[in-house]
Amino acid sequence: MSIEEKHDEDFTIFPNILDENLSSKKRKDLYRLPEWMSSLAKRFDSRQLQTETTISINQIDYLDEDIRSILINNLSIQYLFPVQSQVIPYLIQQNQSHSPIPLADICVSSPTGSGKTLTYVIPLLQCIRHRVIRAIRIIILLPVQDLAEQVYHVVNQIGNKLQLKTALLAGQQSFEDEQKILVKQQLNGSWTSSIDVIVCTPGRLVEHISRTSGFSLIHLRYLVIDEADRIIDEFKQDWLNILDKAVGLLSHLKNDFQPYMLSQSSSNRKIYQKLLFSATLTHNPEILQQLNLFRPVLFSSSTSIIMPSTLRENFIICSITYKPLIIAYLIQNQLHSERIMIFVHSKKDVDRLSSLLKLLLPDNIKVSHISRKLPSKKIQTRLNMFEHGQIQILVCSDVLARGIDIPNIDCVILYDLPKNIRTYTHRIGRTARAGKLGRSITMVEKERLIMFRTTIKTYRRNKLKPMNIRKENFSFMLNDYQKALEIFSSQEQKKKLKQKK
Repeated sequence: MSIEEKHDEDFTIFPNILDENLSSKKRKDLYRLPEWMSSLAKRFDSRQLQTETTISINQIDYLDEDIRSILINNLSIQYLFPVQSQVIPYLIQQNQSHSPIPLADICVSSPTGSGKTLTYVIPLLQCIRHRVIRAIRIIILLPVQDLAEQVYHVVNQIGNKLQLKTALLAGQQSFEDEQKILVKQQLNGSWTSSIDVIVCTPGRLVEHISRTSGFSLIHLRYLVIDEADRIIDEFKQDWLNILDKAVGLLSHLKNDFQPYMLSQSSSNRKIYQKLLFSATLTHNPEILQQLNLFRPVLFSSSTSIIMPSTLRENFIICSITYKPLIIAYLIQNQLHSERIMIFVHSKKDVDRLSSLLKLLLPDNIKVSHISRKLPSKKIQTRLNMFEHGQIQILVCSDVLARGIDIPNIDCVILYDLPKNIRTYTHRIGRTARAGKLGRSITMVEKERLIMFRTTIKTYRRNKLKPMNIRKENFSFMLNDYQKALEIFSSQEQKKKLKQKK
């Protein structure tokens, strides 16, 4: 781990500015934040995920009656979580405002598994459901195809009941098939669209803006940027400028909007609202400035470390030599074949660890793996098998570290020490979701223990507890481990020979 990685603390949203334990350097950095990211932020307690501390759907009067019915009867949702009870009424109230000033953009930073998807799906669908003319009014951006598909299913499930149509533009279908869904040409040559909501990736959106005839965004009202920090990190901001031009808006006009411009604004100049969501929303104002936010309002967890209280965090000090063996020992003797997700850094490590675990574990414990190089269909098949208990152990890279919602994952094991707090947060966030119990175990080599404590443990304070696994605990498995290593080495040699041929 490099020095730069050691100081990569951009996972931390906004620590309490009154915290006396903050170093003077951190205090100085914190005071540089704009007011909307510090003193003006709207806080909520993300730890209150139990039903006795949340709000019953039946008690909510700002939601339409049929939407309440869909949540209760179709989605089996009885309560709103803290982030939902803060943001949903705010967005609905904004929609009811008749002010000529554009709606303020919002940023939502809330723990993984706390219900962020429904936080924007519920209010935005309610806000557009009474539209008279069908047109694209909501765009929901996700960084990768798998996340887009998952969010699409949520939007579609509610939207169908409200007679709203949703399109998924993320490469699951051919580009031509997506075009046919998006627009249709009339006999008089004009183009129409029956789509109300688009769920897509940035690249696919730009491609349709550039290549799909009749694709119009002039009625766009909401742009949701989910996993916002990841989209900011991984994508150039060209997509935003292209989107603004398609909407008919110059980015700098919205960012510099002043009341005196009201009399000069033309009726055909549309201004849409941006909504950013992330568990690890960056606190770097320069990066956020790239998104041209207008009078942004921040909703943030009131805790500086935004992980659910239902999560138990452990770490094991171990030699790199015995890592696979210790994991096999834990699965058989302490974790009792629970539904376990194991994160490693690279595809090579994914293949190696999954192969060794298959050799070390009994046949009744099914092990599989997922990496970015696998086709999307294979990834989805294995995820479905994992969700339904046909696979107990899933070894994966960071392709599944963010956003993917697989219910009832009992334990997450971090085979490799994460590069920074943000990666750590997203990985362990696959468990203990939506108020359920979960556990994480981080494997730490002895020589990296100090680094681990300075980059992760200090921020988690007393929540991380050591697990003492000694060599004598797993010594009875050493012979099997040696045989497994030999078999794996032999298999790798055969693969190399085949590749040469």
